[in-house]
Amino acid sequence: MKKYGWVILAAFLIWLWPSSPHVNAAGADLFLDGRRVEAPADAKPEMVNGKIMVPLRVVGEQLGYQFKWEPQAYKISIQKNSTDMSMYVGRTSADVNGKTVNLDAPPVLRGNSTMVPLRFVGEQMGLKVDWNNKSKSVNLSQKAATQQADKQSQSQKSEQTLTQSTTSTQKLSTATETTINSAEVDKHTETALSPSKQQNVELSKANALLVQNITFDDEALRISLNKDITPKVFKMTGPDRIVVDLPEAALVSEFSQTFPIRDDGSRVLTNSNNEDVQEIRFAPTDGQNGGVRIVIVLNQARDYDLSKNSSGEITLQMRARNVDSVMTPTNVEGRRIVVIDPGHGGKDPGAGSVTGRHEKEFTLAVALKVEQLLRNDPDIQIVLTRNGDTYPTLDERPQIANNQQASVFVSIHGNSMPASNNGKANGSETYYARQESLGLATTMHRHLVDATGFKDNGIKVANHVVTRKSQMPAVLLECGYLSNLSNEAAMFTEETQEKIAEGIVDGLKEYLGTGTGTTESLN
Repeated sequence: MKKYGWVILAAFLIWLWPSSPHVNAAGADLFLDGRRVEAPADAKPEMVNGKIMVPLRVVGEQLGYQFKWEPQAYKISIQKNSTDMSMYVGRTSADVNGKTVNLDAPPVLRGNSTMVPLRFVGEQMGLKVDWNNKSKSVNLSQKAATQQADKQSQSQKSEQTLTQSTTSTQKLSTATETTINSAEVDKHTETALSPSKQQNVELSKANALLVQNITFDDEALRISLNKDITPKVFKMTGPDRIVVDLPEAALVSEFSQTFPIRDDGSRVLTNSNNEDVQEIRFAPTDGQNGGVRIVIVLNQARDYDLSKNSSGEITLQMRARNVDSVMTPTNVEGRRIVVIDPGHGGKDPGAGSVTGRHEKEFTLAVALKVEQLLRNDPDIQIVLTRNGDTYPTLDERPQIANNQQASVFVSIHGNSMPASNNGKANGSETYYARQESLGLATTMHRHLVDATGFKDNGIKVANHVVTRKSQMPAVLLECGYLSNLSNEAAMFTEETQEKIAEGIVDGLKEYLGTGTGTTESLN
């Protein structure tokens, strides 16, 4: 009988699930715990083969997950605490802590986002999921899922409470009265309070100042509170830090518990791809009336602008650093500016080669040869993001091009694969991030492959910072594999470096329409 009961229940759940083709999720709104989550314009929730798909990274980053995208394998790895997941675009299964989990639909790429089935998000990330067909919105709730689990626990606690004596109940009530936290009142404790004390507790909760969410994106720290307050913000050194103090505030447990607590009592907010930010940590303070402190630990000093609104939203926007002086063209009149970016440099050596050389040496050597070839060109002015063993950050490199209003941005790199690949990977490939760069990528890749003579690995889309943030057509050239003995041996010869430089120049001239002939040799 139980067997048939489960069958009936499963059939009922499937009937409820919004998988019929007439439900249209395209462009739907996405909400997490009642708060709208902004998804990229090209990665809104949508219906794919009858299954609602949502942007995995957008949802996951709100919950503190860490992501790694491997474009060559079309693989996305997700990690949080003791949970490790990996999935592949186009594959109907995922790996969760070493076990294979079947998916309702395979992940798909939309722009720079990976879309996954809504059911997977609910099951693997512990969320309650709901599709509202009337408002065309996807609603995710970690609170509801937590409350459901708490109810079971509280039910067990209630049974134990009923068996306790009146004296022990009074002791529990007295102890709770002196230690109660305004941010979270345990429901079990509430049942042990007298009506007058319960009223005081509810009043305390209503007046509490709560930190409901903290996020960091696009160099902006955003803090959501339930009330409008003015934070205390100041800078510190050794290391450089920006400190945000919220006196008398408390952390909402549903938010803070998303992040593991460290030995020092702080929690670390997941940070993504910012060269200047080392980490963002937050923790309750030891003040008499409580409080929360948020610290942005920096790799180098940055200024900021602070703003807030009446609904309790506080934004700390880091100011852009002025990098105009990093490299300035000597002559731009009547000439098209092209920014050449030798990858890595300084403290960042890049990939290591099979013979112990470094990627930063190769990229700079090729870039300097490109500059030499175009030094006296009447149509093109070259600007280098570095001309020595220095390290402009990933944000600075495209900013140089944007400040110069360049026509083209080209980043030079050497590729590598782990030792487990046994040096088999080889060849040249070209990456771009935005559709407007496809024409440049097509032209530059053809000349790159002709110059290296390596295997043609094609043109690929990837979300590299330098190509995404450049406001002009931009490409990243992976000239060859330093982990491949044959590729590496050629890449560190003057002859191959000169050929690659000549290929880059020929590609630039063809794309810009400034010349149709082949570049003269450096020799």
